[in-house]
Amino acid sequence: MIEDKVWNKNPNKYIIGVDEVGRGSFAGPISAAAVRVNYFDLQKINGIKDSKKLSEKNRNKIYELVLENKINFSFHSCSNKEIDLYGIMATNEKVLKDTISDLYIKNDLVYVDHFKINNFDAVSLIKGEDNCLPIALASIVAKVLRDEIMKNLPIKYDVYNFYQNKGYGTKQHREAIKKYGISDLHRKSFNLLPTL
Repeated sequence: MIEDKVWNKNPNKYIIGVDEVGRGSFAGPISAAAVRVNYFDLQKINGIKDSKKLSEKNRNKIYELVLENKINFSFHSCSNKEIDLYGIMATNEKVLKDTISDLYIKNDLVYVDHFKINNFDAVSLIKGEDNCLPIALASIVAKVLRDEIMKNLPIKYDVYNFYQNKGYGTKQHREAIKKYGISDLHRKSFNLLPTL
């Protein structure tokens, strides 16, 4: 892992890992989480890896450990309306920067999954969740918290089954859009209807 060299020299050095979730979703927000951790923080949590490689149950367990151990984290979202207004690239950058800004202290190292940010001397890593545990932990926090948003929407959205698909373009979700049209939570800038 990329952080090993840093922590071999100084295990107290703080690293901020950052990741976003919901970028390719048809509906709902794009969200990001950042975690600020040192070597000793991560020793308190087992099983950290890319959120997509963990079951929902295991993601939730790790998130509970984040809370129990008072791991410092931040979470931000931009709504589908903001995505439509400003574009997915701009809103992606905004949620990443906002989460880092909440936590950043001078001389912290910042690692971001895949996305290039010009602030904070942030380092963009390809497959960051596989190469950096702080990014992997951020991906878990982001996924858990965004999933909660999508699972707790009002009953009027039940026809789209957001509880299960979290807004992503599953076959069932596409069929619901064909049948019911798009809702006020769908991203109109994604031109969903012509592509179905």
